[in-house]
Amino acid sequence: QGLNGDQKQQQQQQQQPQSYSFFPGQIVAVEGINSSGRTMQASRLLEGAAPPKEALSASELLNLQYGSENQNGQPLSIVSLCGPFTTKDNLDYEPLTDALVKIMEDKPDVVVMCGPFVDGRHPLVAGGEPTLTDDDGNERKVSYEALFANRISLLLEDFYTNQPESKTQFVLVPSVDDAFLDAVYPQPPLVDRLPGIKVPKDLQAEFGDLGLQYVELAGRENEKERSKRVHCVSNPCTLRISDVTIGVTSTDVLFHMSSDETNANLPPGTRLTRIAQHLIQQRSYYPLFPAAKGASLDLSKMSEWEMPVQPDILIVPSKLASFARVVLDTTIVVNPGELTKNTTGGTYASIDVHPMKKEVLEEGVEKKEDENMDKGVQDRVRVDIRRI
Repeated sequence: QGLNGDQKQQQQQQQQPQSYSFFPGQIVAVEGINSSGRTMQASRLLEGAAPPKEALSASELLNLQYGSENQNGQPLSIVSLCGPFTTKDNLDYEPLTDALVKIMEDKPDVVVMCGPFVDGRHPLVAGGEPTLTDDDGNERKVSYEALFANRISLLLEDFYTNQPESKTQFVLVPSVDDAFLDAVYPQPPLVDRLPGIKVPKDLQAEFGDLGLQYVELAGRENEKERSKRVHCVSNPCTLRISDVTIGVTSTDVLFHMSSDETNANLPPGTRLTRIAQHLIQQRSYYPLFPAAKGASLDLSKMSEWEMPVQPDILIVPSKLASFARVVLDTTIVVNPGELTKNTTGGTYASIDVHPMKKEVLEEGVEKKEDENMDKGVQDRVRVDIRRI
């Protein structure tokens, strides 16, 4: 007797060796037969289960994508920049300056900046107090916070001073490699050492002020009625921009896992994609255990690196090859790379998410107003890895 289509497909799957990818700390389910009582003959492997997707109703999507105060029918534009932000031979932060000039031209909605902002591995930082040169050519020793204020915050302040009406917002994600932060994962958002106290700029070095309050005031006449420009979030974090759920971690988890991962029968060129897929299937931004050499985890806070929902876009910066690929059919994993590579510029990612067809959303409002719709972000997104 001949085989029907389902039987042929099942037979082909049985003939093909199953691919797998394992790493320490991975939670898996194995199906097999234990006929001897001592050894299991595995026949099927499940590497994990993704968390539930975040779904929105048709009316919510219509408002977010076509509301006059939201996207108004325009694509959602996101730029991802990942440190280090200056080359190994100086502390001038020229790659970041060039990137902000490009951002000023492109006018994205959101810029996600992942640390390190003050790289503790930098030769001019690792030795102790870094040195800055003022406009008069005088050199002075400064604290790590002062370096952040004079390089990161000042550049963002100049950005808004030159474009006071800019709608671009910045999201700052700390890194365990930041010299002025505790190198323990997970990390809280960036804060001043003396929060709530406005410190004059000439005293920033003494008080450890990050200078971000000046960014909020730049180019604005009314100090009371203003929208927030800079958002400090934790590492890792899950956030929603318009209708798009984004997961971010600045820790190089891809590199950490690639050192301990073992695999077989993977299609060529898919190893990094499979490693990134593990983060979603394990519902964790750092599923590796024990942690990689040199990494410090606060296990009492391990719930804070859990992945609550399956993100539409997962940003995982790494020193490994940059890429943007769809995993598990719906999540776009993006490794934008580092903005600097030793003494030269590196790469960053530009992400455009186009709105759904308006008539589809309007029809959903009429027929399925109280039901959640599939956002289908993977079908309406474009990701470009660009060199600075």
